[in-house]
Amino acid sequence: MYDVAIVGAGPAGTTLARLLSGRCRVLLLHRQRKKCCGGILTPESQKMLAKLDLALPREVLVDPQPYCVAVWDLQSQLVRHYARQYANIDRDAFDRWLISLIPAKVDIRTDTIYRHSQPVGNDGFDIFFTEKEEIRSERVRFLVGADGSASTVRREFFADQLIPKRYIAIQEWFESPKVLPENFKQIGIDFRNDYVGIFDSEITDFYAWMIPKNEQLIFGGAIPYGNKTQEMFELLRTKLNKAGFHLDCSFRREAGSLFRPLNPFSVCLGSERVFLVGEAAGLISPSSAEGISSALTSAYYLAQTFGSKGFNLSAYHKSLRLLRGQLWLKTVKIPVMFYPWLRKQVMLTGLTALDRGL
Repeated sequence: MYDVAIVGAGPAGTTLARLLSGRCRVLLLHRQRKKCCGGILTPESQKMLAKLDLALPREVLVDPQPYCVAVWDLQSQLVRHYARQYANIDRDAFDRWLISLIPAKVDIRTDTIYRHSQPVGNDGFDIFFTEKEEIRSERVRFLVGADGSASTVRREFFADQLIPKRYIAIQEWFESPKVLPENFKQIGIDFRNDYVGIFDSEITDFYAWMIPKNEQLIFGGAIPYGNKTQEMFELLRTKLNKAGFHLDCSFRREAGSLFRPLNPFSVCLGSERVFLVGEAAGLISPSSAEGISSALTSAYYLAQTFGSKGFNLSAYHKSLRLLRGQLWLKTVKIPVMFYPWLRKQVMLTGLTALDRGL
C-alpha cells in the first residue's frame, strides 16, 4: 500500500514526490506528453527554486535571456517595453531535469493515464490507471491531483466546485529567419530577443505571445474555448502576416486547455484525503497564465503539512493564503491590461515603460 499517489509529473507533481520521498511511500503517475507552454520562468519561480535549494542547470536555459517584455497592442499599434527579469528555458528539458531529481525510492510509473478511484472504507482508495495500455490498480492512503488545468482528479472528486474560465492555448514553432518581417525595427520590437505579449480584443480577452528560443520562434495565443477557437487563432495569424510575418510554415504545433481563475471561489485545494496542487487547484495567474511558480509553491507547502496522520488540509489552506491573495490581486490588473481603451491610455502615458531604441 502506498501512502501517497500523485497524478501528474509536471513541476508540482515532481516537486511533491521529491519532498515526500524520505518520509513515506510515494507512487507517481507520469503521462509522457509535451506541455503547451512558453517556457518562461518568472522571478517568483526563480525565488521558489532557490527556496527548494535548486539551481537551473545550463542545459535547461536557452537564448536569449530577456530583460523586458514588449507589449504590442495590435488594435492601436502601440508598443511599449517593460522591465522584467525572466529566465528563458526549454520546457521539456526543465521537466526532465525535475524528474531526474526524484530519488529512486519513489515508484515512478511512466506512460500512464489515471482513470478513477474507488474508496476503501476509511483506509484510502484503490486507484485505477492505464499503464502501457493495460489497466492496473494500486491501493493508496492519499491522492494528489497534480495533473494540470484539465485535471481528471478534480473533475472526479470536486465536480461541484466552480471551474475557472476555460481557454485553449495554441502555439506553433518556426525557424526564426524564415518568419520574421524585414521591417521589424519599424514595428519597434526586436523579435529575435524580446518576449512579446500581443493584445487584440477581437481575437481574445486574454493575450497572445511570441517568444524566441535560440534560432526558433514560438507564436501562440490563449483563445476562449468554443467553436470559434481555431478561427480566431487563424485570424491572429492573418493579422500578423499582414504586418510582414510569414507564419505559414511551422514545424511543430501544440495545444492544450488553460483555465483562468477570475473568481477566488474557483480555487480548490482538496478535501481530507484528496488534494490538488498547481494548475489542478486553479493556482495560475489570471493576468499572465503563469503557473510554474504556483505549482512549486503549492507542492512545497503541501509537503510541509505531511505528518504521521498524513496531510493536514487546514494547514495547507493557511500556508497558501498569501499565494491565493497575490493571485487574486492580479485580477486588479485585468481592466488595465485587457480592456482596449484603458490599455491604450496607459500605454500612451508610457508609465514605467523603458525608453528603448533599436
